[in-house]
Amino acid sequence: MPEVQVGDISIYYEVKGSGYPLLMIMGFSFSLVDWGDVFPDDLAKHYQVIMFDNRDSGRTKSHSKDNYTTADMANDAAGLLNALGIAQAHVLGFSMGGMIAQQFALRHATKLNKLILACTMAGGDCSDFNPNNQGDLLALLFPTSYLAISNNRKKAEDFFRKTSPYHSQPDGFIRQLQAHHTHDLCNLLQGIKAPTLIITGDSDIVIPPVNSNILNNKISGSELKIIKEGGHGFGYSHAAEIAKIITDFLS
Repeated sequence: MPEVQVGDISIYYEVKGSGYPLLMIMGFSFSLVDWGDVFPDDLAKHYQVIMFDNRDSGRTKSHSKDNYTTADMANDAAGLLNALGIAQAHVLGFSMGGMIAQQFALRHATKLNKLILACTMAGGDCSDFNPNNQGDLLALLFPTSYLAISNNRKKAEDFFRKTSPYHSQPDGFIRQLQAHHTHDLCNLLQGIKAPTLIITGDSDIVIPPVNSNILNNKISGSELKIIKEGGHGFGYSHAAEIAKIITDFLS
């Protein structure tokens, strides 16, 4: 299994394709398995796609029980690139992974070419986020219009049945949640200088699309794309569409 030691953790990662490196940072509690196959495979036709498990998720091993921040997680990502001998990469962050990617852009600017922030937020007082999102995972991730289409619900259920064993365990879940809730870059986003693409779904109830408008307003020169009938899980439900938007932006 491909693993590299970065500080106090052993990061599990996978690489697909060849070309210019594209580092993909997954969101809260999920693992690289949750990217599915279609989305990374489409991107791997054009780039060297690097996926990894954040600390306290998937197959990345951590022996630390201390709390950490999204900045610490961005340092993990930068450390992975260093360990792989990659001087610079495009970075895509999804949900909490987008928060980590914002920190990466501020703390490791020389390692960043272009930045993609997907269904994410700045945190702090300038964000609109419901911390009590609970209930049916599929209802949180996908709009009713998607789940109503023949077989979509069953395919999604089968997918998450496969991925759920790699999700954060209770103690790691709490540490990631603490990192998520303490993320606040409201007054620092103007420091992001990399070309930036922001993507959101118009039906995202987890991190509502107004958050992407805020990011777009605060990051100079950024570009905003809104996916019709896209929920928080649009990387799965709209995989080919998202991959094309990203590929067009990066090229």
